[in-house]
Amino acid sequence: MKLLAIVGTNAPFSYNRFLAKFIAKRYAEKADIEVREIDDIKPFCRTEEPDEATKKWIEDIKNADGIILTTPEYDHSIPAALKSALEWLGSHAGPNVMKMKPAAVVGTSYGVQGSSRAQEDAREILLSPDMSANVLPGNEILIGGAARNFDKESGDLTDEASIKQLDAMMDNFVNFVAQANK
Repeated sequence: MKLLAIVGTNAPFSYNRFLAKFIAKRYAEKADIEVREIDDIKPFCRTEEPDEATKKWIEDIKNADGIILTTPEYDHSIPAALKSALEWLGSHAGPNVMKMKPAAVVGTSYGVQGSSRAQEDAREILLSPDMSANVLPGNEILIGGAARNFDKESGDLTDEASIKQLDAMMDNFVNFVAQANK
């Protein structure tokens, strides 16, 4: 099973990058999980064709059995770079690669709400008619206090309660992807 853990920001430093890498490392025996950055994807414009980096993004998503989106929260929503990257995957952009693609949304933030509003926005985008992704229901991972819940040297998540929730979510997601791809 091939999964992509998408770093939902183009920021040079992000605890969500730590989260994506932690997921790829911790659950490597459950699936082949590749961490995918979005910083090289050009801004979406409906009247322009995708460049080579953007074409690779579309192909990477198309070839994955499922995606795990890690998103920070900027001004109560997802980062603009993530929204733009997702726009390249919608049916209005042509490729329609997200139709029924299994997806999970997780995130961490400095505040106590753990990117809850951004995650809700991401789910709404993924479920929209232009995307029609198959989003894992009932599994919210809201890791607040990112600066104290990740080891800054290793990048590992250190909060045991969050790890336990992430373990359960990943078990559910791997089963969800397997069922969706039967």
